Amino acid sequence: MQAQPIVIFPNGGWRGIPPGLKSWLEELSRKRKLLAVADDAPNGVETLALEQLGSVNWSNASAIVMHAAWVHIAVPLKPRCLIAVLPGPEPEEAELWSKCRLWLCAYATMVVAGSEAFYLEQSFRRGSVFLMDGLDETSDLFAKQAIEWHIDGFESDTLIRLQQRHRASWRNGLLEQQQQEITDQASAQGYADGLFFHSVYRYLTGEADYARKLLLASFEQMLAEGRNHTLQDVYRFLSAIELEQGHLQDAVRTYGYTAQGEKEWQEAEQLTIWLASGKRLLVQARLYMLNDDYRKASALLEPLSGDPEARTLLVSAYIQMGRLDGAYSLMSARHRQSASDRRQWQHLQGTALLLAGKRHEAIHCFLQAGENIQEELHGMVELAVMDSTVRELTRGNKEAN
Repeated sequence: MQAQPIVIFPNGGWRGIPPGLKSWLEELSRKRKLLAVADDAPNGVETLALEQLGSVNWSNASAIVMHAAWVHIAVPLKPRCLIAVLPGPEPEEAELWSKCRLWLCAYATMVVAGSEAFYLEQSFRRGSVFLMDGLDETSDLFAKQAIEWHIDGFESDTLIRLQQRHRASWRNGLLEQQQQEITDQASAQGYADGLFFHSVYRYLTGEADYARKLLLASFEQMLAEGRNHTLQDVYRFLSAIELEQGHLQDAVRTYGYTAQGEKEWQEAEQLTIWLASGKRLLVQARLYMLNDDYRKASALLEPLSGDPEARTLLVSAYIQMGRLDGAYSLMSARHRQSASDRRQWQHLQGTALLLAGKRHEAIHCFLQAGENIQEELHGMVELAVMDSTVRELTRGNKEAN
């Protein structure tokens, strides 16, 4: 059987691809048909102009997308496989690229993250997520193999579990090494952070008891170091672990301990009211959301979408996950009572239409949103920036990153 073609959407021409990933792709080109939307593709990789994208049989092709600005180009093509291979966010990343990154990852059939923090964030939002950060060769091999399996139509769930367990063991090895080397405050700080990351991996692998033990050790270490915001940033995650252990009342109580400010106090009160009313699934879903685990929250809420409270939570979860089509389909007229609500709806509708390949309809929505308030034309401005950036990304100009 002939291998399916793979189209690369690079992050600054072929030269902009990170060396390790580039060498792997060049090796891949010797056994598969590779095309790149770049003007500097090497021998063995066919160059594809932006204007030629419509000539590709996308039902038979896979896309590897390496920059968030490609989202409105790649997603509407509906390739057979859409693999987002993205680095972690830049420290001062523009809000537009953060949104595009969110949308691209939501619509992708697989995500390969270039940093651990970004990988864990995506693991709380969707399935089929892998880590390829160059820090561990075995872990990177799992990700590369997963891409090839995915393109060939094979499930990669086994590789997901293997990578998570391997990464947890790798983290454990680092912790043991750091424990022996702690001689100063900087080393101790790295040890506390490592404990927390290790706890999250054990949460992902379903080892809730182990995750709890590691989380509490991390919290104690950070308190000893005098860290700020440890209740909200670290201890709060205990409420998600307690949900996994089946201790719902304890989870609500834990969140209440960590609540700070009027908004979070109201959240804690709402959880208590729902729990007293027997709305246990709503309590679980909201607690997962408050711990950024939108994947588990949405799985609980989807069967309840006929209930107004559950539907409101699900719309919020979908927006946080980048699943704009899902949010758009659930939003009812009552979400659009005020002028501000209607403009928000028009932006959501416009972006969902853009990602569905309905560019003209999307532009109409963006113009409607800015009809009375000039400042609300930012949807049009963002689209122009995205269009300009993809042109630069084909030419090896990395200023867009």
